[in-house]
Amino acid sequence: MSKLKQLSAVTLQEQLYLELLESIKKGKYKPGERIPAEMQLSQMYEVSRVTVRKALDQLVKDNILIKKHGKGTFVRIPAHVENVFSGGSFTDTCLRMNAVPSTKIISRCIQHVDSEIADLLSNTDNQAITITRLRSVNDTPCIVEIDYFQTSFAFLLDEELENSSILQKISERLGLIPSKFEDHFQIKRATKEFSKLLLLPTATPILEVTQTVLTENDEVIYINKQYINSEKYVYAVRSSK
Repeated sequence: MSKLKQLSAVTLQEQLYLELLESIKKGKYKPGERIPAEMQLSQMYEVSRVTVRKALDQLVKDNILIKKHGKGTFVRIPAHVENVFSGGSFTDTCLRMNAVPSTKIISRCIQHVDSEIADLLSNTDNQAITITRLRSVNDTPCIVEIDYFQTSFAFLLDEELENSSILQKISERLGLIPSKFEDHFQIKRATKEFSKLLLLPTATPILEVTQTVLTENDEVIYINKQYINSEKYVYAVRSSK
């Protein structure tokens, strides 16, 4: 470990900032990994704890590090940002980021749904096909996704959906082409079920996105709800005037 230069136009704080940043970029300290404590860094670089603290604070401000009370300072795990040109496709977004997408089917069945979903689907009997999936990026759970369909879409109950697009299946089978997407956003608290799937403490704030997928003629194809850990995945929307 090299000693920082006392006689330099760059302050010790800036030197330490750059040293730690370079160590993170080179993978010495990996995303999610705890870095040495202030005292250890002070001894390693032969600088005061005040200098260490200021350098760490700047790295926190720059979203490189994150401090967890009572646990230490960790390299922040970068959020996966949805590409606005992917058409909302989770798989396309991951592939554009050179990340590995994966999907796990949690459940799929015909069940009673609330009036909000039934009204959007124009179902008078409040029954709908419901498919729940867990979406992960590089094996990190990011999204619980629930799709609601009219019962006439029963073929989806038997389709292979873990490695394929639901929209593509519908287009091929029924000739329905998605053309419009209406999104509504809310902040929710993670239920016990979502907390378990997303590896979050219960009641952690998560983003709920309710998306209505329509044809060019405003025919509703299905309703999609996503419950997103926004620290791991950022939902993007493109708009125009």
